[in-house]
Amino acid sequence: MNGKYILLLFFLLTGLSLNAQLPTDFRSEQVYLNPDKHTYLPGDTIALEGIVTCLSEKELNPYSNYVYVELFNGQDSVLLRQKLSCKRRGYFSTRMVTEYEWPAGIYYLRAYTQFMRNFSPKSFPIQPLLLGKTFPQRENRVYEAKCALIPAGKSLVSGYPQTVIAQLTDEAGFPVQEELYLTDDKGDTLSYVRTSLSGMAQLRFIPQQDVRYTLVGKVDGIDYEFPLPKPTTSIKVQGSLNGQRLNYQLLHAGTDLSRYRLYVYDRENGLSELASVRENGIIQLEKSPAVLSLFLTEGKEILSEYTVTSKYRQTNALLASDTLYVGDTLSYRLTATQADTRVMVRVITAEDRLATYAEGTLNYLSDYTSSLAFPASFYACTEIQRGNDLQSWLSAATFKRFQLFEAVEKDTSLYQILPEQVLEFSGTIEKKNGYPMKNGTLLAYRSDGLVYDTPLDDMGRFRMAVDDFTEGEEFFLQAMTSKGKPDFALYQVDDEEYPPVINPRPYRLPLPRYATSEAVAESEQLTCYKDGDERNYVFPNITVKARLQTEEVKETNAFYQTNFADRKKIEEKDFRTLYDILMDMPGITVRQGQPYDGSGNYSPSLALSPKWTIQSNRGASVLSSSQNNLPIIVDNTRYTEDNYDILMKMPAFEIEQVEFLRPWQTNAYTYGAINGAIMVITRDFKERPELPSKGVMYQPTGLIPSIPYPNNPWKASAKGIYRLIVDVFTPTGIQSYEHQFEVVEN
Repeated sequence: MNGKYILLLFFLLTGLSLNAQLPTDFRSEQVYLNPDKHTYLPGDTIALEGIVTCLSEKELNPYSNYVYVELFNGQDSVLLRQKLSCKRRGYFSTRMVTEYEWPAGIYYLRAYTQFMRNFSPKSFPIQPLLLGKTFPQRENRVYEAKCALIPAGKSLVSGYPQTVIAQLTDEAGFPVQEELYLTDDKGDTLSYVRTSLSGMAQLRFIPQQDVRYTLVGKVDGIDYEFPLPKPTTSIKVQGSLNGQRLNYQLLHAGTDLSRYRLYVYDRENGLSELASVRENGIIQLEKSPAVLSLFLTEGKEILSEYTVTSKYRQTNALLASDTLYVGDTLSYRLTATQADTRVMVRVITAEDRLATYAEGTLNYLSDYTSSLAFPASFYACTEIQRGNDLQSWLSAATFKRFQLFEAVEKDTSLYQILPEQVLEFSGTIEKKNGYPMKNGTLLAYRSDGLVYDTPLDDMGRFRMAVDDFTEGEEFFLQAMTSKGKPDFALYQVDDEEYPPVINPRPYRLPLPRYATSEAVAESEQLTCYKDGDERNYVFPNITVKARLQTEEVKETNAFYQTNFADRKKIEEKDFRTLYDILMDMPGITVRQGQPYDGSGNYSPSLALSPKWTIQSNRGASVLSSSQNNLPIIVDNTRYTEDNYDILMKMPAFEIEQVEFLRPWQTNAYTYGAINGAIMVITRDFKERPELPSKGVMYQPTGLIPSIPYPNNPWKASAKGIYRLIVDVFTPTGIQSYEHQFEVVEN
C-alpha cells in the first residue's frame, strides 16, 4: 500500500523546504490571474489562466503544487471555489461558469495558496470583473477633473524638502495629462509640473508651517483648485535608494532618539533593525533591492512609513503594428527571449480600466496597497517616466503583506502553514466508548481502486496523504485496531478552512455624467477600507464541514419557485408525470431522441426506448462528460440517463417536490454533478435510519481538471483603439509590455 510512502515523502519534502524557505526575508508566494476578458454577461464562462511564483532571490518557481481560485461578489460572498494543480512551474488554467440569476454588478476573482495564508489575505491578488455591465466611454473632453494629492510617506511636514504625489483623472477615472501649478496662500507660484500618461506627477518643495498650499490648473477650459494637506511638525522618516546604498533621514525627531526603533524591509535582504537610530544615516545593504520600506516605531506604534524604489530599468522588447484593418490578424514579436519562457497575451479595449500586468501585480501590488490607482499607462510610457510613476505610487502606498510587530515577535514562527505539496486530509478516530483508537491504522479505499494507509497516534490522530484526485471522488475510510482488525469507530475528519474575504480596494464603476447617486443598485454599495488604517481587524477563517456520508443532508432554498415545484404547485398545475414537471422549469431542457442510430438508420430498439437528454440551460460545463446530462436523485438515490425513460413516466401524485439543484448545491447530495442535478422527493419517502458500519464514505475537496486557455490569434472585428498586453515569465524574472494600436475600416 503506497499511502505511507507518499506521507513520508511529504514530510521529507516539507521539512527540507521549511529550512530553505523561511529566512528572515519572510518570503511568500504570489499569484497572477489573467482572465480572457473583464466584461461578461450572466451565464458566460470565464476562461482563466494564471501563475504562482515565489519572487525571492530571483526565484520564480513556487513551493506549492496547488492553488485555490474563488469568485466572489460585491458583498464578499464566495460564489465559486476551485482547487487547481499548479505543478507546471506554477502555471494553471481553468473555466468558471457564471449563473443567469446573478445580478449585474462588480464581481471579483481571488487566488491564493495554503502557504500564502501565513500572511494577510489583503496580499492575495484580486481581479475585478464586470457582469452585465460595461466600461464607460472616454469623453472627448473632461467635464469634471479630479485630483488625488498624497504626500510621500502620507504626511506633509514643514521645514524640510517634501514630495506630494498628484494623480489627475476625469470623472470616469481616465488619466488626464495637463499642466498644474503649485501656489501658496498669497497666490505665488512655487513650482510647475505636467502630469504623465497615467495622470501622475511629483510636487517637490519646502512647506512652511501655517501656510496653505493649492494646486491649480486649467483642464479643458475650466479652472480648478485642489488644496494640499496642511503641513505639520509630526515626526517622519524618509529616504532614497541607490543600488545597495540606503540614505535615510528623521524629520522633527527631537533630541531623544533612544525611544525610537527603525526597521528596514525588502525581499532581497529581509527584515532588519538598525542597532541605533540617528537623525540621518547611510545603510550599506548586502544586496540591491528593487523596493524597500522604512518603518519608524515607538513602542507598538508605527509613527512613519516610507517606501523607496531603485532606478527602474526595462527596455521595450515588444514590436507590433500601430494600425490594423478590420479583418486583419494581430501579430507581434519579442526582440529578447530566453529558454523556458512562458508568455501570456491579451488584447483589451482602450476603455478597459481593469487591466493588470504580471510585473506590477507580482512585484508591487502583492506587497503594497494605495488609495491611488496603479499607473494606468505604466507600460505605455518611457523608461524614465515609468520609474517616476512607480516611485510616485509607492511613495503613497502602505505595506500590507504582514504586520510589522507580529513579524518581529514571531520571526520564522510566523509560518504556521506549510506549502501544500501533496493532497491530504486529517482527523481523529475514536472507539465506540469515546476513547481514541490508539496505535491503529487507517485504510482509505479510493473509488478508482487505489488503497492508502496511515498510522494512528496515541490520540487517535491521523494524516493521510494521497495521489491527486478530481473533485467528486470518494474514499471509504476503514479503521483497523492495533491488532489489525476492523472495528466500529467514530470518524471525525478535520473541517476544511478557507481564508476570509478582505477586499482592501473595492472597484466602483463611475456613474454616467448625468446620473444621480440613487441610480446605483443596492448590490453595488461596497465597503471602502481606509488606506493606511493600522487598526487590527479580526476576521475568522471560513470553515467548510467535512463531507461524510453520515452527515445530515441540508435543505436547499427554492429558487423563486422557477426551478422548484412542491406538492401545492404540482396540484395547481395538474401535472401528470415527472416529465410535465420538468418541462415547466425554465432552468433545464428535456428532449427525447429520435429512433435513428449514429449512421442515420432506423433502429427498432431506439423506437421502443428512445434516448432522453436532460441538460441545464446555463450551458454545459467543459469539466463534465460529453453527455452533460443531469443526474436525477430520487429519495437520496442517484439515477443517470440509463433510467430516464422510466423516471419520466413517474406519476406526479407520487411526488412531494422537485428541485433543480445548482452545481454548488449538489455536494450535499451527490458527487461530480458539475452542471447541477434534479432532486425528487416522493410523498412516502422517509430518511433511512443509520446502519452500523465499520467504515465511512468521505469526499474531500478534489482538483478541477485543467482546461486549456484559449490562445487563438486575435482578429480585428471592429474599429477602435486597443491595447496589446504581453507578460513574459522567464527563469530569472518577469517583464510586462504594452502596445496601443488602432483598428480602422478598409
